Amino acid sequence: MELFELEEIAKKEKIDLANFRMKKSKARIIKNNNSCCIFMNYAKIDTYTEEKCTLAEELGHYYYDAYYSASSSAEEIERQEYKALKWKSLVCVPLKSILNCFRKGICNLVEIAEELQVEPEMVEFAYNYYRENSIDKNKSLY
Repeated sequence: MELFELEEIAKKEKIDLANFRMKKSKARIIKNNNSCCIFMNYAKIDTYTEEKCTLAEELGHYYYDAYYSASSSAEEIERQEYKALKWKSLVCVPLKSILNCFRKGICNLVEIAEELQVEPEMVEFAYNYYRENSIDKNKSLY
């Protein structure tokens, strides 16, 4: 999945995207009643891949309703971050893409990540998930 497709998903869901400088975060999604906004700190995002993965993670928080607050426990934060990682990994690294890389002779984790313009951890997560679960490669996650 490309960055523009993720931006289209946000648009379809009526999620505003805003550039907002934050001290520590690259991005944050805020849900308020029936509206959502993803604040992207573009000053801390250096590459296309980083922007794509950051937006995908925030959309993962949205789709899995994986929100937390400053007062949430470390366990709750970890659970919600796992959900967001799962969404971004499975959406940006579909089984079909991994198989296409294998067909091209691209089998190394880092090389697959480069080919798909994602973070290596996402390829590893998706690969392990598909291997451990019988997933229909045509199934949509959103």
